[in-house]
Amino acid sequence: MKPREAMLILPGILIFFMVVAAVGSSIATAAEEIRVGFTPPLTGTSAGPGANGLKAIQLALKQINTAGGVNGKKINLIVVDSQSTNPGALAAVQKVVEQEKVLALIGFHLSGQVQATSDAIKTYGIPTFIGGTHVSLTRQGNPWLFRVRPDDSITALAMVKYIDEDMKLRSIGILHDSDGFGVGGADLVERGAKERGMAIVGREKYTKGEKDYSDRMVSLKNAGAEVMVVYGHAIEAAWIQQQYRQLGSPFKYLGSPASQTKIALERSKEAAEGLLAIADLVSGQSDMNKKYAEAYKKEYNQEYDTIQAWAYDALNILVEAIKMAGEDRAKIREAILALRGYPGVLGTFSFTPNGDGLHEVSIVQIEQGKPKLLKSVKVEAK
Repeated sequence: MKPREAMLILPGILIFFMVVAAVGSSIATAAEEIRVGFTPPLTGTSAGPGANGLKAIQLALKQINTAGGVNGKKINLIVVDSQSTNPGALAAVQKVVEQEKVLALIGFHLSGQVQATSDAIKTYGIPTFIGGTHVSLTRQGNPWLFRVRPDDSITALAMVKYIDEDMKLRSIGILHDSDGFGVGGADLVERGAKERGMAIVGREKYTKGEKDYSDRMVSLKNAGAEVMVVYGHAIEAAWIQQQYRQLGSPFKYLGSPASQTKIALERSKEAAEGLLAIADLVSGQSDMNKKYAEAYKKEYNQEYDTIQAWAYDALNILVEAIKMAGEDRAKIREAILALRGYPGVLGTFSFTPNGDGLHEVSIVQIEQGKPKLLKSVKVEAK
C-alpha cells in the first residue's frame, strides 16, 4: 500500500473504531460475539427520545459485557439510525438483518415505524422488541414482535377509570396527534368512556410539529369539557402544557405517557407542575427500578427517561432468552414467550401469546419537575 493510500484509509478506520466504541462493542469474529441490532431515531423529529433510548441500551450493554456477556460471548450492538421516518425504519431493518447479520433486533418506540416494518420483520423471522404502544401492533399475526411497554388499551383504561372513579368527572375532551398512535389512543379513550356512560364532549386533533393549540383547547372548553385527555408525543405535549397554563387551566389535564417524559418536562418546566399523566412506571417504584436509576445517574449524571428505559429492559430480556435457548431465533422466540414474572425496570414481565409483556401503568402527578406516583392500574394478561 502506498503512503498516500494509507493516509486516505486511516480516517475511515478511526471513524469505524469510534462508532464501535460508542456503542460499547468489541472487535471480534462472528464466532466470538452475538450481534444484536438497535434502530433508534437519532435524527429527525424523534431524535431526542432516540438519544435517550441509546443511552439506556448502552448502559445495559456495558453491564452485560462487563459481567462476561452471554454464554461466554460478548454482545456486539449494531446501531442504525431509523431517521424518525417510516422509510428510514424499513431501511434500518434491512441493513441490520441483511448486511450486519444480527441475531435479534431492538426496534422502535414509534408505532408508525413498527407498522411500517412489521411485514419485513415477519418475513425475516427475527425476534424484535418494540416500544410502540398501538394495540394492533401485536395483534396482526406477526409472531416475532415482543412489546416491552404497556399497550394503549391499558393506558386508555387507566385514564378513563381514574377520571371516573377518582376525579369524579363525567365530561371529557380529547386532544390528540393525527398519527396512528394518537388516533388509536383517542379511539380507545372514547370507547372506554362511553362504556362507563361518560360523555366525550369534543375531540380535536393536530399534526406533529405544530406549535399552536390554543384554539383547540378553547373549543374543548366551550364544549363543556371538565377534563382534557392529551394523547400524543413529547415535544407537542410540552407546547400544549405551556398553552394550557396560558389559557388559565380551563379544565383538568390528564396526559398520555409522553406528557411526563424527561423531554416534555424539561421543555414545559413550571407549566407542567401539578398536571396528571400516565407513566409506564415511576422512578424508584421497584428494587430493579431503583438500581437502574442509580446506575443511570452514575453513568450519565442525569435522571433517566421513563419511557426510553424500555430499550434497557429489551436487551436484558433478550439476553435472558439467549441464555435459555442459545442462538436459534425460533427457540429464542419460545423462550421469550415462556417468561413469567421477569423483573424489569418498567415492571414485571409475563408475555402473552401475542407478545405483550407488561400489563400495568401508573397514574402520576408532576411535582417539582418529576412524576410522583398516585396509584397503579393493573390489567390481567390475556
